[in-house]
Amino acid sequence: MDLLLQEFPRDAESRADKNRTCFAWAALLIFGIGCGGPAIPSAERAATDSTASTAETSDSLSSSATPDNSESDGTSGKPTSTTAKHGRGEVWVDENGQTWFGNVPMDAFFDQPYTVASDATSIDKGDPPPPVISSTGSTEIPSSTVTGIPDTPSGTDTTPTASSDSWGDLISAAELDSEVKTIRNFLNENLQSVGTYNSSMLMIPPKAATLAALAGVAMEHPNAVTWKDDARFVRDLAKQMNSETLRSGPKDQKRLLGLYEAMSDTLNRSRPAGLEEPPESDGFAEVSEMRLLMHRVAEAEKRMKTEAGTTSAMTSRKDMVAQEAAMMATLVKIVTLPGYGYEDDPAFKGYANEVVQAALTIKGAAEGNDFATYELALTKVSTTCSNCHSDYKNN
Repeated sequence: MDLLLQEFPRDAESRADKNRTCFAWAALLIFGIGCGGPAIPSAERAATDSTASTAETSDSLSSSATPDNSESDGTSGKPTSTTAKHGRGEVWVDENGQTWFGNVPMDAFFDQPYTVASDATSIDKGDPPPPVISSTGSTEIPSSTVTGIPDTPSGTDTTPTASSDSWGDLISAAELDSEVKTIRNFLNENLQSVGTYNSSMLMIPPKAATLAALAGVAMEHPNAVTWKDDARFVRDLAKQMNSETLRSGPKDQKRLLGLYEAMSDTLNRSRPAGLEEPPESDGFAEVSEMRLLMHRVAEAEKRMKTEAGTTSAMTSRKDMVAQEAAMMATLVKIVTLPGYGYEDDPAFKGYANEVVQAALTIKGAAEGNDFATYELALTKVSTTCSNCHSDYKNN
């Protein structure tokens, strides 16, 4: 009878030991049954194996110092520790009430492993990196610390573009003269006969409107333009070319030829004496219709895409690219001025400013042989113009 009492103690502490043993077996059944037992992450498994190895080493050392199969002390009712090695899948309780799974303590495992695994709470990564002080003295926050803002792609020009507060920032005096010369050559070639006039009639209005706009720019340009003193006369003569709807035939051909000759003489600093003084009230909108200027902008975009669409083409034609970009920036800036009806429209002016800045980026990229930036800026022009047309022209 005493032996039975020793093997099956009925005191509360022994019942607690049994409860812990039952819990261990229940955990083993829940997580051990299936495809090879519970799925333990590799890092945790390595740690567990290390613990098990240490425990086995400890058991081995203790077993060499303590006789096997020690008996109960006969007083406390607790079983004494056994020094025999336990199997890796055996659940047992030592003399301190610690439950073991083989040679690994049960408290090494999570009580609710699936709950822990499904916890998606983010881990605090600490304070963000400090702001970077740029060479200009401005403070910049690293983009990697701002959620949703990607780092700047390689090849993107991050340098500030030139200011567009002055015509000199958009187009140089040489570029202005170059465009005027191109228009003069076109008019001279196509106004000499009725046949050439008839075949080029639809192309004349955009040329005349562009010439009138550039004459207005020459009047205000900060740099020297040789015909600046007579620019108002050039502007008025170009305006008169578009004063009526052109029709084929000798009548309009002769009228335009007379205006062209007077304008050509004026550009050569031999202004005819009989020219009337231009109206002082004329502004850009009075001498250059917006749709005609936009025709020239579209021409600039198309020419850059078709004639400088590769690295080698852009490099070999950088002067053409610079000229077209300067014209694009200048004409788009003009249509935001008073008289065109959009000077108080922030959305329209926002679109226009994007095109102006992209055109200046194109110009700088071509000069620096940076095709990647050139291509990105040219794409920006296309998308911005498309969005603007969707909001204004198509509606």
